[in-house]
Parts: sequence; structure tokens; C-alpha cells
Amino acid sequence: MKRYSFLYLLCCSLMFACKEDKRQPINQDSAPGPVSNVTAENIAGGARITYNRPKDESLLYVKAVYNIREGVQREVKASYYQNTLTVDGFPDTVAYTVTLYAVSRGEKASAPVTVTIHPLTPPVKAAFETLEMTNTYGGVRVRFVNDAEADLVLTVLATDSTQELVPAETYYTKRKAGAFAARGFDTTSRKFGVYVRDRWNNHSDTLFATLKPMFEQKLDKSKFKEVDLPTDTYQPHIGKFNQLWDDKLGGNIFHTKPGTGLPQWFTIDLGVKTSLSRFKLHHRDGTFDGPYTGGDPKIYEIWGSNNPPSDGSWNNWELLSRFESVKPSGLPEGTVTTEDKQFAVTDGEDFDFPPDIPPVRYIRFKTIKVWGALDHMYIAELTFWGNVK
Repeated sequence: MKRYSFLYLLCCSLMFACKEDKRQPINQDSAPGPVSNVTAENIAGGARITYNRPKDESLLYVKAVYNIREGVQREVKASYYQNTLTVDGFPDTVAYTVTLYAVSRGEKASAPVTVTIHPLTPPVKAAFETLEMTNTYGGVRVRFVNDAEADLVLTVLATDSTQELVPAETYYTKRKAGAFAARGFDTTSRKFGVYVRDRWNNHSDTLFATLKPMFEQKLDKSKFKEVDLPTDTYQPHIGKFNQLWDDKLGGNIFHTKPGTGLPQWFTIDLGVKTSLSRFKLHHRDGTFDGPYTGGDPKIYEIWGSNNPPSDGSWNNWELLSRFESVKPSGLPEGTVTTEDKQFAVTDGEDFDFPPDIPPVRYIRFKTIKVWGALDHMYIAELTFWGNVK
């Protein structure tokens, strides 16, 4: 009997304890204490803030609240196991106030703690200071340096028929340095401008210049023809030769046969004698065999002639220029960003010829090296511009 009495008392005790637990308050959340020992390390366009977390079990995160300019407030959060956060988006190097809060699991905020920061020169201003604008074929060329590799937008302005400055080209980049062109203009002198914008909609000043674009015209592709010389080393694999200039991107490509080796070259009759100004090469679109990988041309030469020998020798051929494909992101092979793909596949990689080359009718495209470890190449589209003689 004693054994059963003991079990009965034990069960009653447990039931009573459970009932007592149910009477406890369900939510005991309260605001944590404030952060302490706050320091700030100023960086380009922001600051790295370090602090001591409050020793409260209810702490969930620490947040920073600040204004990057009048009417534009931002918040940055750091989880409870971190003791640092980065605030960014500031457009200037003046003093800014950042307010820190420790926040509980029930979203109750502590008393505020403020810290004053003095951001270093923001990328939007640093990039602006490096801008160079010069005339080029059909428009203007803009060069820039973006040491921070920040997300930037460069907008080129040009005067229209009413002499109003209107957007002519918008260029998105994270490149450390680069160049791009705004084209489609005649040879009349006009006013151009360019400014920089970041992802927080901060704007730089505008650089202005009055420039006279150089003359060029797009060559008529209907006059292009394949020239089959006996020493041309390419062998077709996928696509027809004239798909090099059919103005169709995507799956319409010219692909040489695997195993044919490098270097290799092919010859084109442009149909007219031309002082070439520039050309554009569209890369193949694909996941594993697209831009900046596989048989995509990396280093190549373009040779010119007006009287190519029928034996296929290199007599009467002149090297117009050597070109190298450069990936905007600078990332290793196999990693292609959205900007890389836009630049190579959609827009096409654009190259200028030297200004002192002779006018030619025939060109030889000689692939020296491809992006991957392959012995063949592929191109989606070739387009040429120049001054037809």
C-alpha cells in the first residue's frame, strides 16, 4: 500500500506543478538595455560601427537608423551574435548621425545611442573625378575608374534638335575600370554631358564637353561573302558561314569543328573597300558554352587586304590590329555575371580599329586563343563600321 500511496502523491505533485506552470505569464519580453562602447571606422560612403551588446536574453538584433539625405531614411540590422554593422549610402563626407537600438524578440527597442560618422569619399564621387569623355566614331567615348567596384550607373547626355540635354546612353557597371560609347550621332559638334548615380540614387556633378563625333557608317551585310582560300584553317561544325552576319543572335552561331586546332582563321569579302572604324562581336549565348568560356574567342587578330593571293598565303595581307576580349566582372572562367552577359551577348563587345589603318575590302579573322581549354571557336555575330571608299 505504501508503494501505491507514494505513486499517487507523486502524480498529484506533477499535476499541481503543471497547473502552476500554466499560470506563468506567456510573454515576459521586455526591451533590452542599450548598446555600449560604440566606435566608428569611416569607410568610403559609410562607416563600420562596433559596439558591445547588452547582456539580455531577450536581445534579437541591433539596428542602425540614419538619414543619407533629407527625407531618405535607411535601416541596417545585425543579428544578436554580431557586434558590428556597416552603414552605407552616404553621398558626402560631412558629419552624419547614426542612431543604434538593441531590439528584443518582441520588437521592443532599447534606449537610443547615437554616434557621429564622417564617411570617406563615396564611390559615386570618386568615380566622377576619374571621368574622361572624348569623341569617337559616331559619338563619344567615356572612360572611368571605379576602385570600390560599386554598383554604379553612368548616364550620357546629348543635345537634341531643340538644344536640350537629354539622356543618350545609360551604362550599368561594377567594373573596377572601363570604357563605353554613346553612338548614333552625325559629325556635327554638340554638347555632351555625363554623370554618375549609385543604387541609393545619389548623383554626382555632371561633366560637360563639346565634341564632334567622327564619321562612320554600318557596312551593308548583304554584300558580305565567304572567301574560301586554300590555307584557311577553319572547318564548319554547327551553323553556316553566313550566320556570322545574319543579324540573328541566340542559337544562330558560326561554330568550327572540334579538333581543328588553334590558331585558325577565315576570310570575308566585305563587298566594298572601307576604312574600317570599329566592329562588334556578339558572343554565344549559353550556360556552359556561352560568353567568356569554352570556344569563345579571347585573343584574335584582324588582317586586311585588297588583293589576297589565291594560294592562301599571307602575302599582301596587313595586320590591322590585335584584340583581346575582357570580361567586365574580372571573375574567373565559369563565373559570368548579369553585366558580363549583357555586355557580351546582348550589346556585343565593341572594338575600335586604329585610326591610321589602310582601306581594305577583304579581312581575315585569326583566332589565337579562346577562353576555355578548347581547340575550336564560335561566334554569334560580326558587324563592321567604317568609311566606304
